[in-house]
Amino acid sequence: MNRRNFLGATLAGAAALGLRKVRRATAAAADRHVIIVGIGGGLRLRESLGMAEGATMPNLFGTAPLIAGYGTSAGAPRIAPEYTAPPLVLPAPRAQPLYTQGSLITNLRYADGPPGHLQGHGCLLSGFYNKLENRADAHLPVPTVFELHRRRSNAPATDAWYVSVIGGFYRALIASDHPDYGSRYAGVYLQPPGVMQPLAPIIVSGKRAIELTGGAPAIPSDPAEDRAAAKLTALLDGNTPGFAADDGVHLGADDNARIQAHLAEIYADPSYAGLFPQSFGIGTRKADGKLDGTSDARTIYHAERVLARFRPSVMAITLLDVDTCHADFNGYLRAQQLADAAVAHLWDAIQADAELRDTTTMIVLPEHGRHLFMNGNNQDSLGRSGIDHGQGDDGDRDVWMLALGPDIKPNHVAAPTGIAQAGRGSGRYETIDAVMTAMHVLGHDGEMTSELAGYGARPGIVVGEVMR
Repeated sequence: MNRRNFLGATLAGAAALGLRKVRRATAAAADRHVIIVGIGGGLRLRESLGMAEGATMPNLFGTAPLIAGYGTSAGAPRIAPEYTAPPLVLPAPRAQPLYTQGSLITNLRYADGPPGHLQGHGCLLSGFYNKLENRADAHLPVPTVFELHRRRSNAPATDAWYVSVIGGFYRALIASDHPDYGSRYAGVYLQPPGVMQPLAPIIVSGKRAIELTGGAPAIPSDPAEDRAAAKLTALLDGNTPGFAADDGVHLGADDNARIQAHLAEIYADPSYAGLFPQSFGIGTRKADGKLDGTSDARTIYHAERVLARFRPSVMAITLLDVDTCHADFNGYLRAQQLADAAVAHLWDAIQADAELRDTTTMIVLPEHGRHLFMNGNNQDSLGRSGIDHGQGDDGDRDVWMLALGPDIKPNHVAAPTGIAQAGRGSGRYETIDAVMTAMHVLGHDGEMTSELAGYGARPGIVVGEVMR
């Protein structure tokens, strides 16, 4: 299989590897890194901080409930006895949960807008409560964290990444429709590569056979082919006025080359390790005893690879395994354990990196919650069933925020009230404040405030409660 043809077909978002000429950014990136981890699909306080169904997130929150009203002790997660699923593979929980190393706001409020997937993550990536439709072309009207950072810092696209297992409408969040920002300041979107992705070009080509090396598809890396293709690309760019004059494509030649090299290493690996290694240690156990990485595990693994190689100033990550809750409450509890282990793995990887350890702030929060009532789907023997989201009750809107990093207070748990701002009815810190705090760490909170206010939206405020 031709590697270049494959890469062009399977990079889910890095602006489609546009390979077109744009102005090159030259300024140095900021000396701070920010990672926003959104637990997508909806996660209630009752199960996460309240531990009403057991300690589903021990790495983040330990094994004793952190909010009142749902019990005073928590053992193992309560999985219905009749429920069958592949065994989870999880590392032993941390001796000290992560909240003791940072600050936890237990009463964060997703205060406005529909509690839905694109809307929730659109808010996490812009600080703007919105009513986006779940469409692949539904761009935000205000600039994203990627655009704000790149325009202010004159940073290349590879300094701002969004990693999520589902392309679709999430990919639309790498850039807004704002006339002063848009695609030329977009982030790089990466859908974690999967073992089936190398087959896509074969399937659409109508071919009947593919050579497998070591049991998994491998796309050889050929530097000579890359050089030849680069020459042809330069020739075409220089002689195609429509492309040569196009400043809307956000990847420059250097960005393209670095991203292609990154993907080439993954797909040229004849073992499965290039896509997801057994050593990662988080997922489910297959019948043959091997590890099967779930969506969240693969997302975090590839986010860590991006961090190690590109060291971006801004990264956003969407985890989605908990969204199984619509029809599978027991799967929802299992998915919380996977998300918990994956986030802890990410933080440990950051702490193991001498540069990132002293410069990286990580903010973790659910994109929204879930209804206070169950929907009746797939009821189990413990009387529990699926739970939806979107109607906007307190279960939908009451969430939490965990912040970690050198600029964050350690061992601090709070539920602040009386937070005053014109138009703020909650009296609490809100989701938009978590985003503003991330931008504050990078020094871009002034620009975010200005752009949101200029659009007529209520900007978030910095969560001073968590800052050193």
